[in-house]
Amino acid sequence: AHTGLRPVYGPKRTVTGEFLLEHLPPEKRLRVITMLRDPTDFRASNHAMIMCGLNYEVSRFNNERRERGLLSQVCTPRDGLNVSALVDRKISNLMEKCRKADEMERRGEKVTLNNALRYQCRREKNGVDTREYCRSAGHLLASKEYDKHYRSMFKGLMGRFHRGQEFTNSTAYGRMGYGFERAENSHGYSVENVEEYTLQDLGGLDTKTISGAGDGVGHPPEPDFIWFGITERMKESTTLFYYYFKAKPLAKTPDNRVQPCRPTSWWSKEDREEVRRREPADYAVWRAANAIMDVRMEKMRVEIQAALDAGETKESLYYVDWDQLEEIGYKLENQKLVMSK
Repeated sequence: AHTGLRPVYGPKRTVTGEFLLEHLPPEKRLRVITMLRDPTDFRASNHAMIMCGLNYEVSRFNNERRERGLLSQVCTPRDGLNVSALVDRKISNLMEKCRKADEMERRGEKVTLNNALRYQCRREKNGVDTREYCRSAGHLLASKEYDKHYRSMFKGLMGRFHRGQEFTNSTAYGRMGYGFERAENSHGYSVENVEEYTLQDLGGLDTKTISGAGDGVGHPPEPDFIWFGITERMKESTTLFYYYFKAKPLAKTPDNRVQPCRPTSWWSKEDREEVRRREPADYAVWRAANAIMDVRMEKMRVEIQAALDAGETKESLYYVDWDQLEEIGYKLENQKLVMSK
């Protein structure tokens, strides 16, 4: 959900898009593949991994439990996970680094601790809780950091939420540099307009008139979405990927980046509901994306069945992930691909 590519054309074109166009052969065109996920999970993951570094601390906490012979993994406050205590530990480690850096400087030795960390140490010494927003989802939601970084995070997906909203270069360098304007404050916003635009753009219903140079025929169209996946529907997403690109399925979907303790494990039901209340635009995109995937799954099933009826076999359709289809709920019986009851 953070391509950092759009817009490629117009006065607000991104650095990434401009670079790619300069090096693109004239007979080729840019197309996009991307992933998106539940908007609350998206925020929880960014908060835990990028903003606060909590994934590492939770992993370290559970590794230390295993070393003490406690084999059960703790991922929720109910089970004994104290996220605030992990933040205290992280800050304590930082303060120790600053102390050692000060000692090294007094001895005239070279110090590599950067200025941002030194500034954080000074603030902590002055009694400021520099990572209060990391202590829980509730702390984040009550902080200015939420409004600064976590409003309308799907802006980086399509470059805007609806046709009335202008493209901006806020994703200019292709980073996950959030801080977008609230979609709900944009001219022409409505949930219905966001849903309709998502179907047109992400769903590929309009690949000719959407342009950062100005919507309409005559302006170069933005790169279209040739495929997208949904994290929470990974089996369906990868099955569609193999099918669309006619690629032989992997024996196992890589899961190196999957966290044993999901960041939302320490988000309460009330925290999740608060994000839903604050972010109607992101959830409008999410609903439309899921509807698009439902249609594409059915379209794939119909096309596979047509191929089977025309004489293709399970073996000849090498790009169909039959195993994952069965796990999803499809079965091949007597050359008929049906949903299992």
